[in-house]
Amino acid sequence: MQSRISSKVSQSYTLGPARLALGNGKAHFGRLAIDNGRITRILDGDGPSDLGVPQNATIAPGMIDVHTNGADDMLFNRDQGNAVEIASQAYAAQGATGFVATIMTAPWESMLHAASEVAEAAHSLLEGPQVAGARCLGIHFEGPFLNSKFRRVHRHDWLIPASLDRAKAMIESCGGALVMVTMAPEAEGVDEATRFFHAQGIICSAGHTAARYRDGILAIGLGFRTLTHAFNAMPPLDHREPSILAAFMQEERTTVQAICDGYHIAPVMMDILYRTLRERLVLATDYMAPAGSGYRIEGGVVRAEDGTIAGSALRCDKAVRNLMSYASIPFETAIVCATAAPAKLLGIEHECGTLANGKRADLSIWSAEHEILATIVSGRPVHGNRHLLATAASATSVG
Repeated sequence: MQSRISSKVSQSYTLGPARLALGNGKAHFGRLAIDNGRITRILDGDGPSDLGVPQNATIAPGMIDVHTNGADDMLFNRDQGNAVEIASQAYAAQGATGFVATIMTAPWESMLHAASEVAEAAHSLLEGPQVAGARCLGIHFEGPFLNSKFRRVHRHDWLIPASLDRAKAMIESCGGALVMVTMAPEAEGVDEATRFFHAQGIICSAGHTAARYRDGILAIGLGFRTLTHAFNAMPPLDHREPSILAAFMQEERTTVQAICDGYHIAPVMMDILYRTLRERLVLATDYMAPAGSGYRIEGGVVRAEDGTIAGSALRCDKAVRNLMSYASIPFETAIVCATAAPAKLLGIEHECGTLANGKRADLSIWSAEHEILATIVSGRPVHGNRHLLATAASATSVG
């Protein structure tokens, strides 16, 4: 159920008491003082509260998905701006308070148009009178500067060389909303584009690449700072000729994105990846709506007609539960990879990703079984059960 509370409420209340998973791997019992969409104080568990939560619930930062192609049956490439509001609501239902919209490889002008429409829709939601769900935090271009051998479902005839002019066109089409570009470091023209993107503060992510370890070290030196869907669309992590993944696992300036669904990466390999990376592991869904006759959900993943994996059907909350199981770690440890780690990757860790004084009150509330009970964005409930939202609405009454 969605809650649409007037923007004219004072929004000053105390939330809890509950177990607080802080987003730094630690947890303790306490309450949150929230005022005008910000956490103002983390309080002891004893004391009055305006808004209670169910017994044995845990309050955590809201999750952030840095790689999603859409939500429900909507795709950002195809449905463009119309997909943004659907994704905003769908991600709120998963306990996510932010997502980055991915534009996949398509005809060049089509990619630019889709990006502009998504950016405009995202801006309209942020500027609107009500908080309806998770924020669209920006746009991610996955392609078209990829290696054809590792293109997967990205069509060969739509792959093109990178150039400074094309890099500038991507930025311009997004109207300031471009946050990340996935490129193969070895693709034609990528060196020049990477230097430009890096100088503009846009994240360069290596993916759909044939690069090996040495190429990865050079790419990191050039400005690449993260890796798209580890193990997938890249050479295997060979013990004699390691792939680019080894470079990103080793280099502490980087993060590694992983699809923790048990299919894209075997559980044992997720365990090894987590043990190596810890807080540098970023959980991403790569959600792909099985839209159109050419795609289907099979074996837990979305596949194209020829059986090629096209994306996942993963939810953010399920990814956290999976990581807990695969790596045998507690909730307060696993949630870091879905909150603080993606926030740091996006450079917004000063605003969100952890529970701390001054941070946005972007929160997810979890049951004892680690299911999502409610989601709060900037102090306003956007998803949850009727009783909790009714209590929240009362706590944020007009001042």
